[in-house]
Order: sequence, then C-alpha cells, then structure tokens
Amino acid sequence: MYLTLLGALFVGLGFAMAWYGLRPLAVLPQLLRAEVRRPEAVTDADAGEFVAVRGTARDAGETLTGPFSGIGCLGFEFEVTERQPFPIGIPWLDARLDDGVATARFALEGAGRDLAVHPSSRRFALDTASTVVRVGAKETPPDRIRRFVDAREGLDPVAGWIAALPFFGARRYVERRIDPGKTYLVAGRVDRGEGGENGRTGVALTGDLVIADRSIRGLALSRLWRAAFPVLVAVGFVVVGLWGIAA
Repeated sequence: MYLTLLGALFVGLGFAMAWYGLRPLAVLPQLLRAEVRRPEAVTDADAGEFVAVRGTARDAGETLTGPFSGIGCLGFEFEVTERQPFPIGIPWLDARLDDGVATARFALEGAGRDLAVHPSSRRFALDTASTVVRVGAKETPPDRIRRFVDAREGLDPVAGWIAALPFFGARRYVERRIDPGKTYLVAGRVDRGEGGENGRTGVALTGDLVIADRSIRGLALSRLWRAAFPVLVAVGFVVVGLWGIAA
C-alpha cells in the first residue's frame, strides 16, 4: 500500500518535472517553420499571424535599468540562486531564491519603417546572454547587489549555518537584458491595431514573445539542451514510480 502511494507520488513528480522541462519547447515547431523577416516586411502580415522578425532594438520612450549590472535596457529578467546542502533545487543544482521581470515597449528598426514590440510581463522570458555575478558565502556583495538584497522582501542574506559549510552558500545573481542598439530575433503574433504609437507600420508584435540574440537554429538547440536534464530526471522518477506501483 505505502509502496504504491510512494510510486504514485514519484510518477506525479516526474510528470511535473517533464512539463517544466518541455514547456519551453512548445513554440519550436512554429519557429522552425517561420521565415525570418525584416521589420519593414511585416506590413502585409495578417492579424494573429505568427512571424519571426530580426532587427535592431531601440527604445520607444521608456528605458529600464538592470538590477545587477546597472545598465540601461528595454527589458530584463533576473534570478537569484544559492548552493544549498539539501535537494531543494532538484533536478537543478542550486535552489532558486528569487526571480522577476520588467518589460517596456520598444521597436525594431527597419529600412525606413520600425516595428513596435509590446511584450507581456505575464510570461516574459529572454533567450539572451546572461550577466552573472557570483558572490561567495563569506564574501561581501557589490553595493548594487547589497542594496537589492536589502530592498527585496523575503531575500535574506546567506544563513550563518549554510555559510559555515564548505562549498555551500555561494549565490549567483543572473540578469538577462534587451540592450538598445543590439540585434534581436523576436517572434510572436501580429496585432494590427497596436503599432501606431511606437512604430510606423501600423502593426505590432504583442503577447508572449520569443526574444533571442541568436539564430532560430541556435535558439532551438539551446532550449533542447536546457530541457534535456530535467526530462531525463523526470523519466527516472516515472520509471521508479511505476516500479513501485507494480511491486
């Protein structure tokens, strides 16, 4: 009886891990079929059509500041992780302590015409290079990070007992940004009523967007690589769980 219940728990955890690992791959079939366009070539796209566009990002009147780097940007996401001596982070090596996003409307520059981009903060994620600040358990963090930790509710300094253990307590402060003046691939659905304010095409990309600083192929390989470990762990949990149910 208990073995069956434990097996069912393992199966449930396995499916949850698999969902977490596979969810970012759902958009890949559409991306791989899409032809990458220039911003000025989206004027004839139908409302709701999925398109992939490459262009240079520029601000549309609002800029943000990266929380760890202090660099001006058009949107960012961050996460804070800590090496801990218990498996909170399984199947990931570090426990995630905090994360968040901030978005702003921006535009992709085209040949005489810009395309407005209006990301949604609900499911905002960036496939861009990460700025990582590593701080050891007994090291003093830089002033900007110290102020961030002090101001962030629920994000306390490293616990003393964790800092006393060798190899534990180190933190990673990870930041990914959309930098003005850099080229990005943006993929999403067209809204023909959104573009007039920030671009001159009369259309915009809105909602849950893919924003990357690499090619579609590079993006697909990166997401597949990141999904591999949690999916393998999920398969292990499901196999063990099914064995427990059948035993």
